[in-house]
Amino acid sequence: MITKTKNLFYTLALILALGLGLNSCSSDDSGIPTDVEQSIRVDDTPIATKPFYFTPKNTFPEHTQFFWYSENQLISETESFTHIFKKEGEQKIALRTIENGNTRHYTYIFKVLPDNTEYATLDLSNFDLSDGQLTAGGRIWSKTFEEDAELHSGIFQFNHLAFPDVYTWMGFTVSNSQDNSDQISQEGGWLQNQWGTMPQGGVKGKGSPFLVSFADHKPHASVLPQGQKIDVERFSSTVKITDDKNQYLAKSVSLAISPWPYYGVLNGDVFSRKFEQGDFFAIHIYGVNKEGMLSAGQPVTHYFVDFRDQVGKISTAWNKVDLSALGEVEYLLFFLETTDVGDWGANTALYFTMDQLTVEKVSK
Repeated sequence: MITKTKNLFYTLALILALGLGLNSCSSDDSGIPTDVEQSIRVDDTPIATKPFYFTPKNTFPEHTQFFWYSENQLISETESFTHIFKKEGEQKIALRTIENGNTRHYTYIFKVLPDNTEYATLDLSNFDLSDGQLTAGGRIWSKTFEEDAELHSGIFQFNHLAFPDVYTWMGFTVSNSQDNSDQISQEGGWLQNQWGTMPQGGVKGKGSPFLVSFADHKPHASVLPQGQKIDVERFSSTVKITDDKNQYLAKSVSLAISPWPYYGVLNGDVFSRKFEQGDFFAIHIYGVNKEGMLSAGQPVTHYFVDFRDQVGKISTAWNKVDLSALGEVEYLLFFLETTDVGDWGANTALYFTMDQLTVEKVSK
């Protein structure tokens, strides 16, 4: 739903000052941090959605425990979270972390400004999965394998293709699976358990609904020519804005890697090889305007795995991706690209997960 008034721009300024000691709160189970031990500043693009999604830019060790507080109330125990500020002006969120028995304290300071811009943000929180098909850790949309089923949420229509005779689908579906384990040796394997996301739920938390996409590999540039009409129907992972009375600018989307490609890249399996230096697994997002042509000269690219320079850590969190370079759009097209390609195409499983797609209504 588009909310018109009292939305907030969140211009993030992360300020952490040197604390007075590590042990002053470490024995307090209420855990509201009073000492700040490290100084880091991170500037973020303003977010004009409400609620807003926040993930810290500083890196924490694996298995760190998180305790976030706003107005002396615990609001989250995950690294990233969604929050709503009720007041304008300078607002604070405190963080207590426990890393291998060591407690650390941080304070994040936000400047909250009023905004009257109209935004539409994908919200799957009320998507009904009660009659959905059971899978590891949750359920999927009941019409996932139903031919000609349409998947809508708000002003967004997500392309969905199904071939029930061969139990195959492409495009988008909805899942709330909390399972992000390696299914290669489990009963049914990945084909029966392809519905997870590494964050174990949508942006709103563990077990909350999110989109799963089985996508196309990035096509040759000649298939997406500049200045010519694009045949959107030939592609699998597409999103249409169905509000014909208004125009919209692409703003942002939250993306996370799916377990199937994650473990294939990390360990290799019968389908794919373990990634090494020089490899990458990326998503390319194109906009198509109301004239049916590409809305920008280049796609927006996000790397789920980026080992081009060196082998590094693979993010298992939601990552907010700025789409504003795509400009005014009617469609968004999503393609995956992997460096692990064989004679029959991509060996890496072409899955990704998505949430909180946001577009801005253009004023007339």
